[in-house]
Amino acid sequence: MAGERIQLLEEKNIHLWFGGSPVVLCTMKLELDKKIGAIFAYSKMLNVQPEHIREVVFDLICYDSVRLIVNTIENCKYTGMDIPRNGVFGMDIPIRVRNPSTRNIEFVIKSVTTTSGETWENKDGIRFNMSLEQKSLFNVQGDLNRQFIDNCMRDGVDHTRMIFQPVFNDSYWLCACGALNWEDETVCCECHVQKKWLFDNIQSELLKSQDEERRAAAARIRTEAEARNRLDREHNKETFEKRKAEYENQLKKQKKRQKEKKFMLILILVFFIAGGGFMFFKYALPYINYQDALASMNRGEYDAAIEKFDSMDGYLDSAEQKTECVYKKGIDNFYARNYAEAADIFLGIEDYKDSEKMYIDSLVGIADGYFNQEEYFDAFDMYTKAGFDYNTNDNAKLCAKELYKTALNNLENNHLRDAYDEFTELGDYEKSKEYAMECQYRLAKRSYERGEYRIAIDTYTVLKGYKDVDKILEKVKNLIVVLSAASDENTPAVWDVTDGVCPICKSKAQYVLEFYQKGKYRFEVVCENNCENEEMKGKFKIENNKFYLSNYVQGILIWKEVADIKSIKTNSQGIDGKNTVIVMTDPLNTNNKKTITLYGNNISDGTISIA
Repeated sequence: MAGERIQLLEEKNIHLWFGGSPVVLCTMKLELDKKIGAIFAYSKMLNVQPEHIREVVFDLICYDSVRLIVNTIENCKYTGMDIPRNGVFGMDIPIRVRNPSTRNIEFVIKSVTTTSGETWENKDGIRFNMSLEQKSLFNVQGDLNRQFIDNCMRDGVDHTRMIFQPVFNDSYWLCACGALNWEDETVCCECHVQKKWLFDNIQSELLKSQDEERRAAAARIRTEAEARNRLDREHNKETFEKRKAEYENQLKKQKKRQKEKKFMLILILVFFIAGGGFMFFKYALPYINYQDALASMNRGEYDAAIEKFDSMDGYLDSAEQKTECVYKKGIDNFYARNYAEAADIFLGIEDYKDSEKMYIDSLVGIADGYFNQEEYFDAFDMYTKAGFDYNTNDNAKLCAKELYKTALNNLENNHLRDAYDEFTELGDYEKSKEYAMECQYRLAKRSYERGEYRIAIDTYTVLKGYKDVDKILEKVKNLIVVLSAASDENTPAVWDVTDGVCPICKSKAQYVLEFYQKGKYRFEVVCENNCENEEMKGKFKIENNKFYLSNYVQGILIWKEVADIKSIKTNSQGIDGKNTVIVMTDPLNTNNKKTITLYGNNISDGTISIA
């Protein structure tokens, strides 16, 4: 039953690390629990530092199916642990994901605290970016792998653990057993093989030399053995011919006896089937199995009984008895307060007896459990699924009241994503809808300020008519068109012109402007004389008819206006592959205000879709 209600949305068996990190990300998984309509994230991490780990703090970044960020859950924790070196953790700890459009996840480590109280911090926010996947040592060494195994056995090294091609770097090394070791560790922390021995004994030239010596010795032994065998074969040839004749004679007698036994067995079976055997298998055996299934059900062995009734292929009322078994199993789980299991069972037989009512009661049981643990979001969600709201159930009313207070507090403290989820869950309660729109408004503003233009514009589009949203959309209408050819975060909208001016030699040059959805740009100038123009990168924004590039002055972000956008229109010149032009002043010659025309693809109707 459990497997049917869980839908796997994403699972990656990876082995990712970044330099200096105390942990390795081994796997990550995203599951949808259909029973309660909730998405949960899981990870498996590996401790690769000598100290035991007590706590790991991380952010969980949630993406939709096209890898756009839909939510970031900050400061998640695995805590209260005592994880030794090479110990794994996290795989049994679910993390609730609020946004239902989440289809991909990313874990970003923030800090790791050891049991001795020392804390390592990822101050630069480095992502897991280095694969620790190793090649098979057998595939790398090929025919020389036999010689490597011989060396292991000679020097007392467990060759069954030497399965990966070792990797030696400046800051770490990966052992043939797969363990990560720091650069100054001379012995593997897992299999205890010496680093120097391993390095020396995987050198192909050494293995090749040793293999040639082994093969030569084996050839000498083989030649000597073949000479002895030849003498033995000649000496035993006569004896072999005599024994062969005796064996063939015995084999004929044995085959004759086997034919006689087979004939007698067939004769006995014919008489048995013609008599009582037919009646036994036709009538008695199914009845015995049916009674056995009933006995299992009466003893409360429901899974066994269900399996037996299911195998009877409609014998008597076995199908009805199977459903009764399932129902009783649900009742037992309900009164044992295993409400989640009970709900799953009753949902599968909702038309049988009072299963529909028992399903609702099970949902209420789950909700009451959340309520007693003061987990008001989940409790309110389950009361709603059970058909109750703050007007019809006292607990649901109290949940709504507490959840509303929590949402207001999150809104006040700018925990906008949590506040939005909570207000949305509350539906029509008090001013929840109004506050949910306010959360979206602030989230859009935050995204815009961070340069996450695609997310910001999509959110503002949903909020048309709210506050000054219409004015904001009017202000960024040129930005929408400029970005419309950027199909994803990593694929920019490209605009170029061939009649630019090289700032070094003043000759004719090509400008290539790339705009990324996350507010980044790249500006390249290529002239006829191949001058070494420096590639420009950074943040940009387009508001009204102004084009701005960013600059940092004493650590403060300053926006500098570099061009005026005169117009954006259809490509009237018919240049192949281009259907839109931007007429703007030359961003490299801001003083003379020369006008240039950039050509690009506008693939939308003036909107940006996240779907």
